[in-house]
Formats: sequence, C-alpha cells, structure tokens
Amino acid sequence: DGGFGTSGGGDAQPSMVPDEDDETNAKRQRVTALRDQGRSYYINGAYRDSVLCYTEAIGVHADEFQFHNLSPKNDETLAALYGNRAAALMMTGAYEGASADCDRALHCTETDSAAGSLESGPAFRSKILCRMARALLKAGSIWDADKAFNSSIMSAKEALAIVGVQSDAGAGTTMDETRSMEKILNQSITDATLGLSDVKRYRDAAESAKAVESSKGVSVAADRRNNVQLLMFINSALSVSPGSMELHERKVNALASLKRWAELGNHCERLAAEMVKIDGLFKGDLAGLNPFPDVRPATSLKPDFFERNPDDVSDPVSLRILSPKAVCDAVIRLPNGILPLYLRSLRLEERYTEAAKAGASIETHMSNSKHKGSRGNVPMVWLANERDKLRRTMSWKEKGDTLFRNGDYERAAEKYALCLTIDNDGSSYNHNALENEDAGGRLHAVLHCNRAACLMALKKYREAVKECTAALRIHTHYMKAMLRRGRCFARIRQYQEAIAEYERYIQLVHEARRSPQNAANSNAACTFDRPIDITEAEYSKAKQELADVRKSMRQAAAHDQAQRKKQREQQFNFNKNFKAAANDAARRRQEAPGRDNAYTRKKQWDAGGGNNQRPWDTFGGASPKKTSSRNKSAKEPPAGSKPAHSGSGASGKSRGKSSHHQQQQPTIAKTAVGADHYQVLGLTHTASSAEIKKAYHKMALKYHPDKNSEEGAADIFRRVKLAYEVLGNDQTRISFDAQRRGGRR
Repeated sequence: DGGFGTSGGGDAQPSMVPDEDDETNAKRQRVTALRDQGRSYYINGAYRDSVLCYTEAIGVHADEFQFHNLSPKNDETLAALYGNRAAALMMTGAYEGASADCDRALHCTETDSAAGSLESGPAFRSKILCRMARALLKAGSIWDADKAFNSSIMSAKEALAIVGVQSDAGAGTTMDETRSMEKILNQSITDATLGLSDVKRYRDAAESAKAVESSKGVSVAADRRNNVQLLMFINSALSVSPGSMELHERKVNALASLKRWAELGNHCERLAAEMVKIDGLFKGDLAGLNPFPDVRPATSLKPDFFERNPDDVSDPVSLRILSPKAVCDAVIRLPNGILPLYLRSLRLEERYTEAAKAGASIETHMSNSKHKGSRGNVPMVWLANERDKLRRTMSWKEKGDTLFRNGDYERAAEKYALCLTIDNDGSSYNHNALENEDAGGRLHAVLHCNRAACLMALKKYREAVKECTAALRIHTHYMKAMLRRGRCFARIRQYQEAIAEYERYIQLVHEARRSPQNAANSNAACTFDRPIDITEAEYSKAKQELADVRKSMRQAAAHDQAQRKKQREQQFNFNKNFKAAANDAARRRQEAPGRDNAYTRKKQWDAGGGNNQRPWDTFGGASPKKTSSRNKSAKEPPAGSKPAHSGSGASGKSRGKSSHHQQQQPTIAKTAVGADHYQVLGLTHTASSAEIKKAYHKMALKYHPDKNSEEGAADIFRRVKLAYEVLGNDQTRISFDAQRRGGRR
C-alpha cells in the first residue's frame, strides 16, 4: 500500500492562515493534486509515473518551505509524500532510493505525536520502518533490515499500548476508530515478523553457500556438484534480495564455473532490463542516488522485453536474446564484475555481432565518462584480450568452414581444433576429444560436432564418436551431434549403441511435438538445435535410418550365428581328430618293439621303482625330466657307453623322429600365422573385447602345457596365445581385420 491516512491515504491538510496569499494556496493545491495523481498511478501499476508525480509534489512543497523559511521537521505532508514515493520506488526496483525516502520520512515525523495518527507518531513510524526494512532487505543490506524490522515491531507495540490506555480513558476516540487503529498496528507487527523470517531465510542460504564454497577443490566432479548447490543457494538468497548486486555477481560466476553461458547471458540481459526501469527516475532531490549518473537513457532496450507474452510457447523467456543495439544499452548498466563474463558468453554462444558492438559500446562509454580508461575497479585490459579472442574465433572458424566446403577435411579439422584452444591459454589440442578441457557453450559444441563431420568424411568413425560425445557433454540435447554419433556407431557395427542414439533422437522429437512448452523449459534443452526445430523430412529420415540399422543388426546376428555354428562344428571335428590321433600315437608307441625312447624308459623306471642304477640311464637314477628336455638328453650319451651307429637301431629312429619334427616346425608356424584368429578362439569378427578376453582365458586354461599333456596341446596353446596378442589390441585388431577383408576380396 503506497498511501497513508485513515481513509486510504488522505492528505493531512495544513491549517489555513488568514493572511496567506493566493500563490501559497495554489502551491498547496498543486501538492494535493500531484499527490492524488501519484496515488492513482500507483494503484493502476504505473509506478514510474507515480514516482515522478511524488517527486514534483515534493519539489513544490519544498519551495513553499524555503519561501516561508520553515523547517521540514514535523511536517506530516512531506513525511507522507516521502513514504508514498518510497513505496513506488520499491516497485520499480530502486530499493536504495526507497530506503533513503523512508529515512527522510522518519525525520519529518514527530516522535511524541498521538498514537492514533497514521501520519505521525509511533503508528506512522512503525509502518515506515517496516517499509524501509523491506527496501533494505531487497537491496541486500541484511543487518540494517533486521534492525529496522525489530524497530518497527517495537514502535507498533508502543502505539498499541498508548491506544489501549486512551481507549480505557475514553480520550475522544470512538470504539470503531480504536479497533481500526489496533488492526493497522497488528498488521504492521505481522509484516515485520514475516520480514524477519525472510532475513533468516537469507542468512541460512548465505551460510550454506559459504560452506559449499569452502569445500571446493577436491575434484572436478565434486566442484561441479558444489557449484550446482551453490547456484541453488544463491537463487534462494536472490528471491529475498533481488537488488543485491553482490548476489548477482556471485550467480554469474557460478554459472561461468558450470559453463552455462546461455543462461549467464540471459541473466545479465534480464538484469540490465530491470535497470532500465529506473532510467529518468532520479530527478530533483533523488539525483544524488542515481546508480548510473553518466549513462544515457536506453533507446533500444525496453524494460518489459522479458515480460511480454509470458504464456507464449513459441517464445519462452529463457530463449529471448537482445538485439545488437539493445546489447549496447545493456552493457553500460551491468556491474563491473559481470562485464567480462557477459562479453565472453556472447562469444561462446556465437553472438559475434553483439559481442563486437558490446565491446565498442563499453570503450566509447569509458572514453566519454569520468572513469576514462577503467570502470571502477575493473581495468580495461580484459576488454582488449576478449576482443582479440573474438577476432581469432571468427577468423579461424570461418577458415575451417571454407576448408570443409572445399573438401579439405583434414585441414578443416585442424582449424576447428585450433579454434577450440583459444580459451585454453594456447595449450595444444589433444586428439582424444574426451581428454580436453573445453570452455563449453554453443561455440565449442559446434566445433566438436564439425570435427566429427570431418572425421566421418575421413572414415575415422571411432574418433568421430569421441567428438560427438564431447559436444553432447556440453549440450545433452544437441540433436545434430546425437544423430551423427548414431551414424558413426552404425559404421563401426556397434548396432546396439546406434539404435539407442536413434531412439533417443526420435523420442525427443516426439516429446517436443507433443508438449512444446515442457521441451523449451527443460534445463537440458539446447537453445540452438532444439527437437522442436527438426523438420518432418529430417524426422522421417532418422526413422528410416533406424530401420536400416535394425535390419543390419539382424543380418549380422544371423551371420554370427552361422559362423558360431560352423566354428562349433570345426571345433568338434578338430577335437575328434585330435583324440583319434592321440590314441593312435599311444597305440603305436605301445606296439613298437624294443624302441628305446623316453616312453619305454619311463615305463622301465616305473617298473623298477627308481632305486636301481641302469648303465643306459643318463639321469643317474633320478626321475626323467620333462618332455621338453628329451632332445637335450639325446645329445650327450652316458660315459662308458658305446656310440650309436648312425642310421640304425633306436638312436637312429630317435634322430629320424627329431629330424622329422624339425622339418614340420615351419609348416606349423606358417599355419598359425595365416590362420583366422577369430576361428582359433571360436568367435566371430564382431566379438567385443570382453568376449575375446573371455575366450582366450577359457582355451588357455584348457590347452596350457601344465594342464594338458596330450600331444598337440602345446601347439594349440601357442595359436590361442598368438590370436589373443593380435585381437586383444585395438590397433593390431584393426590391421588384422583390414588384411582379412582384403584377403576375402
């Protein structure tokens, strides 16, 4: 309520002196008319016009006091004008001006006036103190607001006590007047009590934010979670104190830490629009309170730009951006600490024209203002650096686009990578996109997506997947990057991942068409490539590609099933032949008469118990060594034994077998090298790394020489080991797959 008085804010009419001239009466009538007009504007929501009317009324009234050499102290009319203008100033967002007016109103009030007067005394002071406390709270002066709320409660209680005493004494007041006064005073106490609860809410949010800030630096993921919590607490404090520039600066810094540049820019522009509401208000006695005394009135930025059509689904407030001319009006109204981050957000959101004009506007404003060369405590060095980054970003990205259009994909990808390093202080670009620390924003998301397009043209699909993933980390609903990643997955035959990407793409488009407002207001919504912007042709094409991927997946599954069946049959036949060959070899060894080989020596050793010495035993009664040492024992005959005649007897046969074994080695090695490693492991060519590793461990345990002493097991183990060495490494597997496909052609 912006008025004072027992009947909706009626004026306190000064007593008429008989010798007053007509000019004085005309001024008093003018004050009354302006006051009534200001109240009318306030009731109708025209707060700016209301402030101007009250300012003019105060000026006229002040002239009258100066003419009669009167003091404004104890002037009820002037106190009411200040109090009403304070209410109108609060509604425009000029909280500091409102608190100053409340203070002036208190100086014009008699502390010993009757309690029943609403324009003087404890009742009036209580209401003005409550209004001043609310203005201080809105401006972020918490300690002063707390003090003013408590003073308001004390003043109201004093007035209630006086009213009670007067009512009991029957001091010229009716019962209705007493009840009305008690109701007003109790309402003041209630308002002040609610204000104190808001003070407590602000302090709780501030303490929580301070605790979160003190726990930063543990890890990148923990810092991100802390920044999200910090932003939540700052928003809670801003709901209580929307005029606190310190809170706005902290929110902008938190958004910059989270790399939410679009939201940062939107917040700064909405703050600037709020500042436009006070353009031209600080006139007359308010001139000294103007926060932007050297700023020209806005010509392009409208104060209601972010308030029009609040229910228009096609134009949500979060997606509205200022024109280049409006940005020029906005930048000179933002606090010092916000300016560098706001200009950076314009560049990272690819608003190059706005960024260039904003830099020029700041430079012009500084050169024409009293803060020449700097703005407050913010030096102008950052502006030169930011404008240089803007120039390089525009130049390098345009060169990359030109190279891509000309088909030079390798150099285009390099240009995009170079552009990504501008915000990394010149550090080189890691070609593993997921290991780079990018600045975020639309610019970096687009650059990653453009690099993915270049890599797809170069058939480097795995690297392209990483670039698309980097883009989607910045904007999770970046539709082009999502579709591009699905296509890359399909190229490298990761069909399940490809289907998941296509289904997500189609679902987002479907949900956006079904509920456009929810899609636009989503926190994950991409502001420059929205699901609602996908055309029917693009939507149909994505659905057709999904059907093709599913068909390819079914064909690959059928082929893999046939391959597995074939490999099982081959494995069964191999095991069958292996067992038959092993049994046949064992039978031949048993049937060979008089063969002096390791097998017969072992049988003789087992039969003799191992305690007797045999002249032919080269081990001196010790246990025979492993099979791998048989050839070594054959080279050195025992002392005193006769040399064996070449080409005859068991020794000749042994040498013949050894010679035959040596002749067979090259053939076995050749077979192992030229074999299909997938078949050796019993897998298909689409097997994953985990399946390859599992098959290797299973066959290695089965055919390891320490576990399997059958003949041929060692050769199988060697082939299994060679197959895993080739397929277990991504690079060698890619080379093997390429050779294998070339061999099939």
